Amino acid sequence: MAALLQQRPGLAQGKAHGGASRQQVKVEAVVAPPSPARSPASTGTVKNPMTMTEKILANHSDNSLVVPGQNIWTRVDKLMTHDVCGPGTFGIFQKEFGENAQVWDNERVVLIPDHYIFTSDPRANRNVDILRDMAQKYNIKYFYDIKDRSNFKANPDYKGVCHVALAQEGHCKPGEVLFGTDSHTCNAGAFGQFATGVGNTDAGFILGTGKLLIKVPPTMRFVLDGEMPEYLLAKDLILQVCRS
Repeated sequence: MAALLQQRPGLAQGKAHGGASRQQVKVEAVVAPPSPARSPASTGTVKNPMTMTEKILANHSDNSLVVPGQNIWTRVDKLMTHDVCGPGTFGIFQKEFGENAQVWDNERVVLIPDHYIFTSDPRANRNVDILRDMAQKYNIKYFYDIKDRSNFKANPDYKGVCHVALAQEGHCKPGEVLFGTDSHTCNAGAFGQFATGVGNTDAGFILGTGKLLIKVPPTMRFVLDGEMPEYLLAKDLILQVCRS
């Protein structure tokens, strides 16, 4: 039991508030008796510390431990592709798995046309048409289509830029593995998941299996001191990091 002396709130030393004298209050804090020490084995002490990325990949590859540079087969929670790479991705999938093959999970594939929707080039528009055909053929649940380019409000399914739509529509979840056919897919790592871009060949393989062979990446730590000037933004900061 510990005893503390504490001045009553609102009263200063000497006389104050109409001549009242300083008073002291005895405060007792009851402390629980110490518990006996436990052995490290029973407290779950981390014997092999891992980064968040390593923990996620270990969990998705059924390994108790992974290290940078290790090749692993990881399960995939989400695959995103858009109108630039989508046609090629499905083309590779059909070539390697067959015209009648089905995607590994039609609720884990996200199709977002967002690159070619502003052009009147018929070849670019054809990419969007192919994506629409694939969504229908494989019954893809999450296809954020755009049909009327003259009035965006007339497209209730359209969600905008793919990287923004992934997060806003709830496809970015902590602890998951997300691959996308776009180099900016790693943006989704901000939501506590492992996310990175892949090429059409890898994406086509994911469509058929829901898995991918990857190399566990190394982790880099950057310590930034000082305050950001008002005229600089996060983009300027990351460009400086990349340059360094």
